[in-house]
Amino acid sequence: MCQAALNGGTVDSSPATVDVRYLRQPHVVDSNGQSPVLIGNQGYRFFVECVRGADGLCQQSGRRKTLKCDVQSNPPATQYRWLKNGSPSGTGAEITIGTEMIGQSIQCQANNGLHDESNMPLSQAVQIDPYSSAKLLKDNFQKLQSTSPFLASNRIEMNQQVNMGCEVEGNPRPIVYWRMRKPNGDVVDAACPQGLEGQYQELPPEGGRSANIVRLTALCSLRISNYSYSGQYWCAACSQVSQGEPECSPSLETPGTSSLNVQVIGAPSNSDAPPSIEQRGNDATVLVHYCAEPMPRPPREIVFSIDQNDLQVGQSWENFRFDSAVTNNTVPNCYIARLSISPVREEDQYRRIALKLQNQFGSKQIPVSMDALLGGDSAMVGRMPTFWMYILIGVAALLFVICIIAVCVRRRVKDHPDYNEPKTKANLNIHQENDYFEPPPNAPRLFAQHPPEVNAYDQAVKDAQLRMSIV
Repeated sequence: MCQAALNGGTVDSSPATVDVRYLRQPHVVDSNGQSPVLIGNQGYRFFVECVRGADGLCQQSGRRKTLKCDVQSNPPATQYRWLKNGSPSGTGAEITIGTEMIGQSIQCQANNGLHDESNMPLSQAVQIDPYSSAKLLKDNFQKLQSTSPFLASNRIEMNQQVNMGCEVEGNPRPIVYWRMRKPNGDVVDAACPQGLEGQYQELPPEGGRSANIVRLTALCSLRISNYSYSGQYWCAACSQVSQGEPECSPSLETPGTSSLNVQVIGAPSNSDAPPSIEQRGNDATVLVHYCAEPMPRPPREIVFSIDQNDLQVGQSWENFRFDSAVTNNTVPNCYIARLSISPVREEDQYRRIALKLQNQFGSKQIPVSMDALLGGDSAMVGRMPTFWMYILIGVAALLFVICIIAVCVRRRVKDHPDYNEPKTKANLNIHQENDYFEPPPNAPRLFAQHPPEVNAYDQAVKDAQLRMSIV
């Protein structure tokens, strides 16, 4: 719409609607809306299931595949056409194909009235190939568990190497995912390359195997470096038949009939979780996470050290108490040691605390930074270690004593002066006065000599003595 100014006001025009009509290039997708697989230098591929008979040929009993002609347009497309090897083969938005299309290409056209029937937009060609589901043929799990470095009950010591292998086949070329179920039930990828980035060794055709079937061995090398490697391992043979999720056997979430169980054993070690603290008013509980298999046995194999004072489970020292060591239910072979502080004091952030662990394979000390846990954001003086505080107090006391001694010496000097120097100065002054002001006996006097001033008190005494002598 538009507006115009008229006599101090505005006038609106009638609204006009702009309807953009278009039709973009159509695409062939599967029933889930997934695009075909793009294979380098070979173009796009869709796969139909091929169940081979004794003669090695695909049987018609295989599952058929539904394809759709996907197109974005306004108004919506109403006319569709399918082409097999460039020739018209059907109409409608969908088409179902089977093994009869193996080795052929398929395309689709769509129209919403914007184009002539002879010039309808055309999709890219998609090649149809046979699809033999990827399947697991064999693995080396049982052999691994019966030989070194595995011990009885699926146990294996830390820092050992485990090389797993699975032989799979399929068409298109299968890919393998290595999966692991943790002791707590979580299923994750194993710690080795997965899928297209995996490590493979392709096997040459042999016997009655069709040339279209790809057989290969997938490898997974594990370095058992910590307790997180404990769990159940398996491999899944997968086929990437579209750009969606792969089709796998066995499932990515559940192992098949064969799997490898690993139970890591070794010396105590740090857990992935750092020490933490739970505060409740003036009280707190320090939580220290650790892993070990076998578990350190109280009371001697698990000890809290606080300023060189060892606490076993249930023991106390000052305001510290070693409460318990409990199992961590979320991490395999891991535990939590609980140290209570009641009440929390200011000097506790300077304590030297460590959790000392040991079992038959070795020992480990896990330091605990109380300054960090209790929030070491106070002033610099507040963060100063007790050792240096004592030194500063001692220096201050020494300076105070020195000041007291200096004051006492100064007072003593004032109370006992040296009279020799003043007397000498006094005598010197007397001689100087006599030398400069006392004239020789026969020297003429220019002025009359004034009698010396006599003290009134002394004169009165002399007068009294004279009267007494007369009497």
